[in-house]
Amino acid sequence: MRFRLTLACVATILCCVTGIMRGDDKPVAGAPAAAAAEAANSGVTIGEIRIQTVPAMTYLYLPLETTFAKMGDPIKEGFDKIFGAAVEAKLLIARPTMIVYQGNPHFDPQKTFKMEYGIVVGDDTQAIGDCKVRKTEPFRCATILYTGPVDQQGQAYQKLIPAIKAAGQTPTGEEREMCLYWEGLDSSNNVFIMQIGIK
Repeated sequence: MRFRLTLACVATILCCVTGIMRGDDKPVAGAPAAAAAEAANSGVTIGEIRIQTVPAMTYLYLPLETTFAKMGDPIKEGFDKIFGAAVEAKLLIARPTMIVYQGNPHFDPQKTFKMEYGIVVGDDTQAIGDCKVRKTEPFRCATILYTGPVDQQGQAYQKLIPAIKAAGQTPTGEEREMCLYWEGLDSSNNVFIMQIGIK
């Protein structure tokens, strides 16, 4: 079970990294229609922008300061540590993985940013080893669902960021990604939700 969960987490990270490394690093410049056409051709499904308030949740996580180009290995090792701690503490892991980015890095993918990565856990969970626990605030955000293989995930930001601008919304600087369903790196059935905080 731990191996499967670790792979799901690594896939979440790879989604971020490979989407950027493929050249999806200019989401602001792409028009939503162009992003939708590219998605249709690649076999992925990208939903429509929604404005939501995600409720507060408790989060077992590790912090990191990195870039998209350098985040892969540290996060893989970190997720191994998080899931190892969760298994040792006999936590029921039935909720999604979550990455929290600070400073809107998807708007400028070359810059260094601070982030947290981990799993959503029960409210009674305590910190374990190096893993920290915090309760997030309710998060007003623009969201979009992405379904598809890992290496196409950047297309979701190519649609979401221009849609936020077109809707006249102002980003807060915080972004989140959650892996909701996982089958494998190349599966067209993987489901992720991207969330960009708005004022």
